[in-house]
Parts: sequence; structure tokens; C-alpha cells
Amino acid sequence: MYTKKLIVLTALLAVVLSGCSRTAPANNPEAEAQAPVNTEPAELVVYYPFPQDWDQDKFTKTFSEPLTKKHPHLTVKYIVGGSKGTSIPELITAGQQIDIVASSIGVTPANLLDAGLQYDITPLIKKFKYDLAKIDPSMVDLAKQMADGGLYGLPVLVPPATIYYNKDLFDRFGIPYPSNSMTWDDLIDLNKKLTRQDNGTQYFGFGTSYNHYLLLNQWSIPLVDKKTKTATFTSDDRWKPFADNFLRLYSPSAYASLQGNQMSEPYERNQFFKDRTFAMFLAHTALEPAERLEGMNWDLAPYPVFKDKPELGPQAYPTYFYITTTSEHKDQAFQALTFWTSDEFQQDNAKKGYFVPISSNPEVMKAFGQENPLYKGKNVMALRPKKYAPAGDVTKYDNAASRVPDLKSVIQGKKDINTVLREATESVNKTIEQQEAASK
Repeated sequence: MYTKKLIVLTALLAVVLSGCSRTAPANNPEAEAQAPVNTEPAELVVYYPFPQDWDQDKFTKTFSEPLTKKHPHLTVKYIVGGSKGTSIPELITAGQQIDIVASSIGVTPANLLDAGLQYDITPLIKKFKYDLAKIDPSMVDLAKQMADGGLYGLPVLVPPATIYYNKDLFDRFGIPYPSNSMTWDDLIDLNKKLTRQDNGTQYFGFGTSYNHYLLLNQWSIPLVDKKTKTATFTSDDRWKPFADNFLRLYSPSAYASLQGNQMSEPYERNQFFKDRTFAMFLAHTALEPAERLEGMNWDLAPYPVFKDKPELGPQAYPTYFYITTTSEHKDQAFQALTFWTSDEFQQDNAKKGYFVPISSNPEVMKAFGQENPLYKGKNVMALRPKKYAPAGDVTKYDNAASRVPDLKSVIQGKKDINTVLREATESVNKTIEQQEAASK
């Protein structure tokens, strides 16, 4: 009798424990299993606007082939812009399906928002338990601001924020190379020493992209107030001292002699990489290919910092891969994003020197260039700041607003900075008003 009772009690206990086991996930959502991977075959159409950055062959080798190797049920059809019929509006009119739009944060409005292709991927992040902590937090924050708290996509790569410098010009004039802890004051001092005439040739110390300096500013000053939808150039008192700091770089009189399009990012880039009459170039937008650096004795130095914030670089300028609202393969598209943002994929491409990684794991960045002879012996850790500046207010008008302040007229002595900031405010506000009216 005792034995029978023991058997019954044991069986009842097993049932109770079994029931507890089955109900645990409902009481503890974190214990729920990740959603099963969708392995239905899918062709993902990926669009990118600029052929000079990622042409068909380069994109296929870097992104498409590794994805298909990892996930054989996925294939990629790549469409690159830059020619007639390949803009987003033209493709949509032609009935072309697009699953993923790849775009820098600056041109996201033109390539995603204006076409109404944005889709909040937050449910997919939850469904597949994607860990956003693997990505640099400033880049996640930028994307969340663009989506008003949601998330339209994930960053996959980020351009460098660094100084390329020509060691031969430093050697020629007996100037020490830039240090790994260079402040803006140090850079301004170097520029003054390097900007000079020599054997009939005018040399300059420094060149860059003016609008990216404003767009990615280290003080995280918003260009447009998100609430009022007005430019901040006169309403935020930080703009004048920030602009004044930049204008000190162009104080040598030789800069005022540059005319028209000579005082521009394309010209200054070419003068550094092609003509080699600029000693330093502050890069914000792209890694330079080997052919541009061929024959140059070059290296990298970190983005200059302010004395009171010695580790803080500019704001990040990532390229995000956005899943579109019209995609019929959202699960598979998110699988692709999960792979392209994985440490495995990021580190592999960092080793090859293909792009600067977005990973929050410092070991991924430390691997940069290990398999690329172009970066042998170079100061590759200077390609990313120790810490990105927090994002200012992110709006769809920022990229356009950053191009408006006419800093070149101040450098040439034609206007004062107060006038330039006032005129920029008026111009940007007028543009915003027109665009807002057109969208109603």
C-alpha cells in the first residue's frame, strides 16, 4: 500500500513540475525562445545612391556573397543610383520593389523619408531578440532620433573621422607630425606653420568639408530645432564660438586668395590627395582608396579635440541599412541586417580595411587593416574617435541646413560671422517653410 501511494505522489509531483515548466515563459518573457529563423528563399533588393562609394562589383564581393554563403536561402539584387532612371522616385514609378535602402544619416531624408519608405523595425528587434548593445550607442541614438524613438534601420558602416597627413611636407618644412592628443589649438598652430610659399608653389596646412564640420559638430549643437522646425544659427549661442574656432584655421591670408570653387571640399580634397599641396586633410565621409594614396608618404592622426573634452570626437555619420515598408521579405531582410552588423562580418571587413566598423566591441576596431598592406604601420586607431559626440536634434533638414552658412565669405573678408549666421537662419527657415507647406 505504501509503495502504491508513493508511486501516485511521484506521478502527481511530475505533473505539477511539468505544468510549472510549461508556464514559465509566459511569466518570464525574457525566457521565451527566439523566433524561428525564416528560411524561405528570398531575393533582397538593396538600393544605394552613390556608385563612387559601392559599385556593383565591390558591393557584391563585400556584402552579397558573404551573406549568401552564410544564409544560402538569401540572394541579393543590388541597384546603385547615379544614372538616369535609378533615383528612388524613378524606381518606384517604374514599379521596382526595394527591400533595403542603404544611406548615410545625412541623405536618409532624400532616399527614405521623402518616398515614405520608412518602416519601424522595433518589432523585428524584439521578435529575433537582437542585441542593440553590440552597436556603438551614439549610432543607435542617431537612428532613434531620426525615427522619433523608433528605429528604421541599423548602421552597418561608418566613415572615418580622422586626419590624413602628408609626412613629406612636414619633413620638408621641419615640422613635427601631428600628435595622438592634438587639440584644435595645436592644429591651428600646425596650419600656420605649414601654410607658406616655397619655390613658387603655395602650400596650405589644412583642408576639409565645411558642411560636415557643422553637421557633425563636437558640441552636439542641433542645426534645426526639432520642436519649432527653425534653424538654430542665431538662437543657439554656441554657434558663433564654434564657427569662430573653425575660422581660425583659415586665418592665414593665403586662404583668402582661393576663389570660387577652390574653397570647397572637392578642391581641398584633390589638393591633398592629387596635387599634394595641402599638408593635412580632415576626413569625414570616406576611406581613401589605395590609388589616391599611391606614392604618398602618409599617415593618420586622430580628430582634433577641445581641451575640456579630450576624448570626444565629432558626431558619427553612419551608413544605415533600412528595411522598407513595402518589402515583402521583412524577416529575411532583418536576417541580412543581423549578419551585416555581426562582429564576425564587421571584423572580417575591418581586417581587410574595407570600412570602419560600427561595433561597440573594441577588439573589432583593433583588427582594422591587418590583412591590407595599405595600412601596414599606419595609425589606424585614429580612424575612429575614442568617443563619438552625442547626437544633437536629428531632423530631415540637417544636411541641407549644414550647407547654407557661407563661411567662405568670412574667410575672404566679405562678411562677418554674425551676418552669415543671420542670413543662414533666414535661408534655412524659408526652405523649411516651403517644404512643410508642400507636404500638406
